[in-house]
Parts: sequence; structure tokens; C-alpha cells
Amino acid sequence: MPGHFATDAQLGELEERLGVQFKDRSLLRLALTHGSYLNENPQEDIESNERLEFLGDAILGAGIGHLLFHDAPDAAEGDLTAVRSHVVRERALTAAAARIDLGSYLTLGRGEEASGGRSRPSVVADAFEALIGAIMEDQGYEIASEFVVRGLEPEIAAAMSSASPKDPKSLLQERVQVDGSSPPAYRVMHEDTKNEDGRFTVEVVIAGVPVASGMGRRKLDAERMAADKALELPDFDTAISSPSDDN
Repeated sequence: MPGHFATDAQLGELEERLGVQFKDRSLLRLALTHGSYLNENPQEDIESNERLEFLGDAILGAGIGHLLFHDAPDAAEGDLTAVRSHVVRERALTAAAARIDLGSYLTLGRGEEASGGRSRPSVVADAFEALIGAIMEDQGYEIASEFVVRGLEPEIAAAMSSASPKDPKSLLQERVQVDGSSPPAYRVMHEDTKNEDGRFTVEVVIAGVPVASGMGRRKLDAERMAADKALELPDFDTAISSPSDDN
């Protein structure tokens, strides 16, 4: 039901899925509390998971970076950065959250519940980061880092085994500049502060021509989606070789 808090039995079930038993379960409850619940219940003296999300984001990057540093000793810094960017992006976090059915344990406001918040990528990805932050506070860095690696194991393996794990923006730039052309440009077409998943709408422009657009909660997410779409165009080479030469 909307706004419900997970029971002790449900929290125990989630701990089994996480492979972590909390010393202080209030941290786990906090990690599951979305800001929409507070917005609808301002009289309740509780916090949302946003601060834990901030902490978890930092631990996520550090944990993946530490793993890659030791497991890929011959990789160049740029390649390590590219692999990490694939693992820490929203799509990967959403997949990890889905494997533990994280959305079903969240405390949401009625509006967020009604609009599909339990399966909304931005909501569950943020909650996954908040979980990492909660584990860090409760168990320390080593256990939190182990959880990061365990929770994102399929995404880490896929990124490390990929023949081309580079960020789509980097791939697009390489493809466009192979013949000396100017790099792609990205411009924000729209910013909607009420749309959490699609706050930014960005288009990628190549040789003065808009080629594709993307949406995302962050400008970088929208730029990556636009680059992905551009790379998937069946007539990509024609599109990038057709600069605006109407003059």
C-alpha cells in the first residue's frame, strides 16, 4: 500500500537478499524512504534517503574503481574510466535493484506510488545507492565495497569483457572525428523540473545538423542517450556527411 513501511520480517528478507545483516535497521529503513513520502507527510519527523544516496554514490565509484585498479592492471586510465562509467550509470543500478526486487520494499508517497514509482529507474537506482550508503554507515567501507562488487557483478563482467566499453559520447566523437571533422556538440532543448526521469532533453549536433535527441534525469544521461541513438542510426554516415551547406 502507498506510504507503507517495510515490516521487520520484510527487512529481514531484504537483508538476506543483500547478504548483509544490519546492526542498526533504522539505517536500512532510511535507505528505503523516498522523498515523496516526506512531501506528503511533512508532520512526520523522519528523513528521506537523499543524504545516504549521496554517500552511496561516492562509495559506489570508489568500490568499482578499486576493483578495476587491481583486476585490470594493464588497462589504461581511459579504459578504466570507460568501464566504470558503464557500471555506475542508472541502467546498471536499475538492473541490480531489480535483482533484489528493491522497489517492493520502498516507502513512497501516494502520488509516486500511483505513477509507477516502484519500477521507475531513477527511484530504484537512487535507492540502490542509498543502500550502499546505509551499509557504509552500518558496516564500514570494506563491507559496503564488497556489496557493490557483489551487487553489480553481471554489469562489471559485461563491461570488462566488452570489446568496446567506452562511453557512447566517446564512441560518437571518435566516429565523427575519424576524418578530421569537428566533434559533436550537445545542447539542452528543454529542462522539466517536474519530470524526474526526463528532466533534461538534449540533442546532439554534428556538422551543424541535429542528429538525435535523448532524455535523462541528469544532463549527462541525456547526452549519452542522444549519442547512443545517433550511433544506432541506419544512415549514420550519410547524416554526419551532410553538413548544413544550404548557403
